[in-house]
Amino acid sequence: MGNVLSVMTLVATVAARNAPADQYFGKLEMSSLRIRYEAMQLRKRYETHQLLPEQAKHLLDLTDDAFNRWAAAYPRDAWLASTGFIIAALYDELPGSAARDRSVALFVFVKSHFPTTSYAAQSRELLHRGIALKPEPAWAASMRAATSPPSPAQSPTPTPTIVPSSKPSEVPL
Repeated sequence: MGNVLSVMTLVATVAARNAPADQYFGKLEMSSLRIRYEAMQLRKRYETHQLLPEQAKHLLDLTDDAFNRWAAAYPRDAWLASTGFIIAALYDELPGSAARDRSVALFVFVKSHFPTTSYAAQSRELLHRGIALKPEPAWAASMRAATSPPSPAQSPTPTPTIVPSSKPSEVPL
């Protein structure tokens, strides 16, 4: 009976420190499962050039917002270390100082709050080496050029002229 009670106490303690799957966080009201999934999918989509850097950063900022609220509500959740590391690693791939700064902050969070995990060890190693400021990738500029609409000056279709008329039936259509 004593062993059953200790197991039940342990299960209740672990359950209380982990976010329930049906609790939602952040502006997009994401569950902890969704936050992890989004971070992994954003990385895939960015690395395969399906998202421009600014698109990836925008979506990652929203995911990060949910992560921060999850971490505030459940600071001992077992998945925070790995999820924080995943988000930090993607920020590390993005160009710009804002992405670099957020990457550093998340690596510091992981190493400080989860010091005994492998994610903390990896974070310490990356921080020790230094998080470089990434330049804009060349593929992004060519992707933007390929998807940008032509400017009005380049438009091959002439702008129609409307001739004023006194009768509505005589207005050219």
